[in-house]
This record gives sequence, structure tokens and C-alpha cells, in this order.
Amino acid sequence: MAYKLNVKGVYDRATRSASVGGIMKKNGRWVRGLGGYIGLADPVTAELWAIYYDLKMAWERNKTNLVVFSECREAITIIRNDDPSYPMAMLVDMIRMLLGENWTSVDIQHTHADANGGANAVAGYYLGHEGGIREMDEPPEAISHLI
Repeated sequence: MAYKLNVKGVYDRATRSASVGGIMKKNGRWVRGLGGYIGLADPVTAELWAIYYDLKMAWERNKTNLVVFSECREAITIIRNDDPSYPMAMLVDMIRMLLGENWTSVDIQHTHADANGGANAVAGYYLGHEGGIREMDEPPEAISHLI
């Protein structure tokens, strides 16, 4: 059975800042999470960073049978299409390099917001919190009831 990785980039329109979050589960149970503030970014770039950091976490933890779920169809399309003129082409290339590793199986699929609430809660929790990206063995206590 594949690990399921829900990812989310959250964007605050007022501050133009963003954070990322992700929750890895297997058989419906929390395995690992990731979250952090990334600074200034637009919504699609925030989602691309979320996909990158969460894929990297899964790869480094040897979770190579993986389905990634993202709400952002635009980010998924950008990853699947080759457009070197895209402003964040280097980030997209980093994602593609990760996807090109020797995974057992990896796929990125679209999901609806109501199925991605946990990742959204993690990303929202870190919005405005300085300190970089953090991996978590357990969800932050303040949002554990949402996971």
C-alpha cells in the first residue's frame, strides 16, 4: 500500500507571504509531517514549494511508494509540462529531478480542499512563523484535533 502525502502551500494576500505544510499517512495514520514559513511567494509558487519539500522528505525517509495530493491544478500542470520560461522554472526542475529518482511508485494527483484539511491546517499554523521548514513526528498540538 502506498503512502499518501497531502501537501499545501498557504498564501496570505495581505502580507503576500506564504507557508507550506504536508502530512504523510499510511492506512489513514499519521507517519510524518512537515511545515514552515517560506516568506514572500504567490499561491502557485507556495504550492510548488510544498510539493518540493514534501517529496524531498518522503525520498529522504525512504518512503518510495507514494501518492501526492495537491489542491492546486495549476501547480500539477506546471510540473507535468515543460516550460523553461516559467518564472520558477528552477524550482520546477528541482521537483522533476526528485520525481526522476528511483521511486517504487510516485504520482501527483489533484484533490479537493475538503480532503486536504490536515495539510492546510499545518501550513496555516506556520504562516508568519520564522524558522524555516520543520519535519514533525507528530502534528503540532494546537492543530492536532484537525488532523
